[in-house]
Amino acid sequence: MATQRALGPPPVRHPHSISFPATPEEYEAVQAQLGCILASSVFRNSKRYASVLKFIVERTIEGAGDQLKERTIGVEVFGRPPDYDTASDHAVRSAASEIRKRLAQYYQAEADSAELRIELQPGSYVPQFRWSHPEKADVSALPVASSRTAILTVGEKNIPSWIRYWTTWLGLAVLTCAALLFLSKTEEPIDLFWSPLWSSQGEFLICVGNLEGGRQADGGAGTVAPVTLRDFHQAASEVIHVNDAITLSRISALVQSKGKPYRIASQTEVTFADLQNGPSVLIGLMNNDWTERLVQNLRYTVERPTQDVILIRDHDNPSRNDWSVNYSTPYLNINKDFALVLRVSDPKTDQMTVTVAGISAFGTLAAGEFLTNPNEIRKIEAVAPKGWKKKNLELVLSVDVIRGKPGHADIVGAHFW
Repeated sequence: MATQRALGPPPVRHPHSISFPATPEEYEAVQAQLGCILASSVFRNSKRYASVLKFIVERTIEGAGDQLKERTIGVEVFGRPPDYDTASDHAVRSAASEIRKRLAQYYQAEADSAELRIELQPGSYVPQFRWSHPEKADVSALPVASSRTAILTVGEKNIPSWIRYWTTWLGLAVLTCAALLFLSKTEEPIDLFWSPLWSSQGEFLICVGNLEGGRQADGGAGTVAPVTLRDFHQAASEVIHVNDAITLSRISALVQSKGKPYRIASQTEVTFADLQNGPSVLIGLMNNDWTERLVQNLRYTVERPTQDVILIRDHDNPSRNDWSVNYSTPYLNINKDFALVLRVSDPKTDQMTVTVAGISAFGTLAAGEFLTNPNEIRKIEAVAPKGWKKKNLELVLSVDVIRGKPGHADIVGAHFW
């Protein structure tokens, strides 16, 4: 004889009531409904809108709905820097508007069959959960099984309604778990690129190039006059380019959004021991000695054939000379720049390292956007082999420049190993 498990009744819902999930069953119902929505034709072909909807629903049912602001979504879903201009960047608002339309399309197809509706009201990023048929979720209304009906006999046709009810919920729970497992394995390219660094141990080091570049600081032999504040402010070791500073802001915002501890240092300050302590991001190419050291033995390296010309050399195609920039050109006449993006386990430090390195500051700025913008970094999918998440990679990026303003970067060279 089977013993029926005592079940406490959930809160009674009024028809079409809006409320937060209050029981494990309601929590599972929201997750199941989210899985169905994301798997529908309305959302499955749009990772952008699916990612936003999944983010705001999960944050809400985790009790963090009050944190769902435009800027939070922009930083954590779209990879924007924490100080980005929400007045001119409409990505989050546009996504929310489109999600409302798609939810309406989904429920229009479902008609009245959906017992639970997930809604997003205009002017809000916090989803609402509306139970259409609350009486079906009221366990207290279920018949109490007697000792006779609690026994399932092979071939018995009249299965008690409470068994059918919980069997249905169990099936939905299994399907939900399968759907969530599938969705969790569908990682975005930005996660695939950065995940080897997120899983690395130790403090993040973000090393930015400075004006000093490869020049050695004066050893100060003999008597040296005291350094004035003016000297300090104008010292090459203390100066970085504005575009490198913007890139530094983007990278640090991305690292911070993952809750990783990090520190920032100029290439002059960083020691080899620092690079051995944890993963690092190297910003800058010709103004960052550590980047030059890392790329010197790879397929794509940097050369200076003349005092003014710097080029990226492809050792598999050494006759190619067009990935180059002439520093004697008036900067407003520069129309093209190139950058090296590298993600590699450095054999000398045994740490994961990423480079964000343009031949000039224009290329560095474009490479920084490429690595922090989910829509830009998606371009890797077109050139990457299967399983590239676990591989070292080196990319050559090309970027058009118009009167000192770089556009979006395109991949013109790629190597995975």
